[in-house]
Amino acid sequence: MIIARGFAALFAAAVIAAAMPALAQEGGRLRGEVTKVSGDTLTVKADDGKTADVTLESGYTVSHAVAIKLADIKPGTFVGVGASLPENGVMKAIQVVVFPPNTRASERHGAWGADSNATMTNAPATLVVAGQSAGKLTLTTGGQNYDIAVPPDAVVVRIEEGGKDLLKPGAAVSMSNVASKDGKLSARAVTVSDDKRYPTR
Repeated sequence: MIIARGFAALFAAAVIAAAMPALAQEGGRLRGEVTKVSGDTLTVKADDGKTADVTLESGYTVSHAVAIKLADIKPGTFVGVGASLPENGVMKAIQVVVFPPNTRASERHGAWGADSNATMTNAPATLVVAGQSAGKLTLTTGGQNYDIAVPPDAVVVRIEEGGKDLLKPGAAVSMSNVASKDGKLSARAVTVSDDKRYPTR
């Protein structure tokens, strides 16, 4: 089996929000901890405590979400920031994702999924302030600046190319588009994260 390296699953997966039967639906998402590796099959204990066996399809890709500090982000870096919008109008980062080199997602600022009180901004960072207790990012897209406070507990990661060696018991993994056929689950891509909270949704 040859692993096709790439970034097909860079921003894959959110917290599993339903019981295991829901994973049988097309486009299911799964996040959890690997408890066993048997060939190309991962046994994953999901965040809801349930366990699932997922077979990785031929040519699957592995991405690595490396935990970094806000200070590691330099002006000009293209990032994606998921943030909440408190009552005072100041966006507060929940997760900050640094895109891989030479990979550029579509610039946008808008709702983060179905949550009207959360935003997703994909854009270059034009200002980075990394304080000891808190920081701030300014992202610029569409001719508009977006100031986002970054609290110390925000998830900050950089997506890199990964390998099969990352898939081992104890690894925090996330998968999107988990398919089901004849009651068996499979996935084309998996992201291994240093920070078990990523992706936060």
